[in-house]
Amino acid sequence: MYKTNSKHLVNQYGKWLGEHSWDYFTTITYKHTISPKSNYRIMDRLEQTLDKTMVNVKMFWIMEYSNYKSTHNHLLLQGDGVKYQVDKYLKKSNLVDSRFVKHKAYNSSKGASYYVSKYIGSDAIEYGLFNK
Repeated sequence: MYKTNSKHLVNQYGKWLGEHSWDYFTTITYKHTISPKSNYRIMDRLEQTLDKTMVNVKMFWIMEYSNYKSTHNHLLLQGDGVKYQVDKYLKKSNLVDSRFVKHKAYNSSKGASYYVSKYIGSDAIEYGLFNK
């Protein structure tokens, strides 16, 4: 878990993330109020699930505060079947239904900075990287 508001670090993260291949930009909005601490546990368990169910997978996630009581996530995902595994985990955990998870094809010409740098620069975020 990392926190920052350094513009230089934000630019470097965007550049570094852009050097990786991604398949999806995903937004997760929970159907219940999820605290930052609970969100971190959810993302940790999602990483564990992906580790058990997939051979090659990469995920960069950012938790953003929806308001002062709840959170939501933005993810960069890479791997065959990763979208299915993320949906399966979230639905099995009763955290979402299909209205709350949006997967968009990642457009490499826009680069990772386009998708996540604005979130990294916020004071109200936490983020993590999982790579197997």
